[in-house]
Amino acid sequence: MSGYDDAFAGRTALVTGGGSGIGKAITASLLDAGANVVVLEKSGDNIETAAAELGNSDRLAWHEGSVASKADVRAAFALAHNTFGTVHHLVNNAGTASLSLIRDCSEEEWDLIVDTLLKGTFLCTQAFADQAITAGEGGSIVNISSLNAIAATDGLGHYCAAKAGVLQFTKVSAGELGRHGIRVNSIGPGTVDTPLGAGFTVGQIGQEFLDRTLISPPRHQHASDIADIAMFLMSAQAARVTGHFIPVDGGQHVRGLHSYWDVAEAQGLVSRPA
Repeated sequence: MSGYDDAFAGRTALVTGGGSGIGKAITASLLDAGANVVVLEKSGDNIETAAAELGNSDRLAWHEGSVASKADVRAAFALAHNTFGTVHHLVNNAGTASLSLIRDCSEEEWDLIVDTLLKGTFLCTQAFADQAITAGEGGSIVNISSLNAIAATDGLGHYCAAKAGVLQFTKVSAGELGRHGIRVNSIGPGTVDTPLGAGFTVGQIGQEFLDRTLISPPRHQHASDIADIAMFLMSAQAARVTGHFIPVDGGQHVRGLHSYWDVAEAQGLVSRPA
């Protein structure tokens, strides 16, 4: 449960990548708080599974498509407007990841990561701003960045660059859109126990992350931990909060990150070229 009861009743949110992991947890929290939610989700399988888990609600609508496609993004916002009216909240959550050294990273792999994480955030923010400014009702945007926005690690050059871009884009968006009553903030999750983060929460990699956690008992983040902060940032309680980056990582950022590649190599999962 979100803990906001019906505080979001009559409000509409659009969540990207809401068919699994963090996005699904945020979608569930918004529904619990009384919001209408439209989910833009690329995976039809995720839509089918999440729809069954979240229940058949007349306050929930799905659009299958990619955040990297302007046509898909605009179609999702049109669905939201036609079904529920003005979109008041946007959660840019859709993401993907892979492990690849810069020397080996293909152009296709780079484009997939950067287009999903950074271009998608831009396209959705632009569409949201167009609709929200026309409606004149203000609103809020929450961008799911990453601890990798501020901590670099071998093997994630594309991911780190894109997430750092999301962090800076958040600040620029907050500056440009604030005069229209739109707040923009970003969250930097540490290791999260989700399907996307599964490879970084098990084995030696997972243990090294836990060794950097300051809060006892040490554990990896749950999707609900991220959803709690997202809900706060969208709520009236955060009315004077904008342009911020909030790590949700149990303190992992204090001690920094190890090299994913080195740890994966030690486990025999990858090998560094000579």
